[in-house]
Amino acid sequence: MTTIIIGGVAAGMSVAAKLKREQPKETIIVLEMTDTISYGACGLPYYVSTENPDRTKMNIRSVQQMIDSGIDVRIFHEVKHVDTHKKIVSGTNKDGSFSLQYDRLVIASGASPIVPKMSSKPIDKVFTLKTLDDGERLKQAYLKAKRIGIIGGGYIGLELVEAAVHLKKDVILFEKATRLMNAFDPEFSTMVYDELVRNKVEIYTDESFIDIKETQDGLTIITDKREVDVDILVLSLGIRPNTSFLKDTDIELASNGAVLVDTYMKTNVENVYAAGDCSVVTHMITGEHRYLPLGTNANKQGRNAAEIIAGEDSPYPYALGSAMIRVCGLEFAKTGISEQEANAANMDVVTTFVTSHDHPRYYPNATDVHIKLVADATTGVLLGAQLAGEKNAALRSHAYSVAISAKMSAKMYANIDLGYAPPFATTYDVTQIAAQTIKTKKV
Repeated sequence: MTTIIIGGVAAGMSVAAKLKREQPKETIIVLEMTDTISYGACGLPYYVSTENPDRTKMNIRSVQQMIDSGIDVRIFHEVKHVDTHKKIVSGTNKDGSFSLQYDRLVIASGASPIVPKMSSKPIDKVFTLKTLDDGERLKQAYLKAKRIGIIGGGYIGLELVEAAVHLKKDVILFEKATRLMNAFDPEFSTMVYDELVRNKVEIYTDESFIDIKETQDGLTIITDKREVDVDILVLSLGIRPNTSFLKDTDIELASNGAVLVDTYMKTNVENVYAAGDCSVVTHMITGEHRYLPLGTNANKQGRNAAEIIAGEDSPYPYALGSAMIRVCGLEFAKTGISEQEANAANMDVVTTFVTSHDHPRYYPNATDVHIKLVADATTGVLLGAQLAGEKNAALRSHAYSVAISAKMSAKMYANIDLGYAPPFATTYDVTQIAAQTIKTKKV
């Protein structure tokens, strides 16, 4: 049997490595359009900031290592078309073109940064961040620049703002929405905003990017409200699934182009699977398809897809959109659904917002942890958690992820036997204190 995998980063290499272990005799061909596979893209902002000075630390496995393990990795192979009836993948490579037959196909083609229309795009002044080469170029640009403009106040945009602050650069941040970090509820967006202002970041929200003008010394950013001069511009407007090569196939796509799959990573076409940033996941709470392009989902989808191809019953219905981010001096974390997401889904929920300490005040350096919980209004079953604090906040979301996955009520969570010692927590951990305040509706 021959399995062809399109894409050689997180999901693709997870499929390849696990499937080879499960089925040593399987012929596995990985088609990667670049010359780099298997790297930790989430580390790129910290390479740009110079906190990690060694680019090679983001490499996980080399092409040669994968070949030595029995996986046929072919770099500079860009897939242009898939014929699901004849089971043929075709495209271009350095020698011209290629055409390959498959028994099973895994689409793990990832996603690419969204780039708006501009009258010009000077490569030495306008940047996106996705690949290791992008990181190298952006790092050099950050080191030389004095004023850095960033479009987009989501996770990547905020991490790159932090990188610029770390390097003591002047930063101007633009966000089209009315607030930053929209995946969280407004209380946490306010904390992000205030933290950036404390770090002297210039912020413009509710403002749309229009174009740029090149100047002798840099660029002028043009929005619908103003013009701002910068040395370089970073575009962080989100990502778009790399699925254009599927447009003439029978494979069903979501409205944004992501491949629609079930919890077994199966598409609507037999023997065709998809995983990672090019596909949707099934959200554990809502049961709906969601586009959650996170490295955690990509790796788990890839591993589970390999087990499924090998004949195991290994679905992935566990996606909660769990995420963490550090913004200058604050940690943020989210798992499950927010209040705004619950309202959008017409779910009957109750919420609570609590501020308490990461450990007792009598032990040195206690700091506040802010927690918002979302729970079912009748049963009190936990549905979502958001946390923020100077320290010891983000990792506390792990316990909530487990509780939500186990469909645990807030009352039950408040009574589970968590560990305690003054350097680490209070007798009732702050996460339990928050759970104690959930009040369900009387029925």
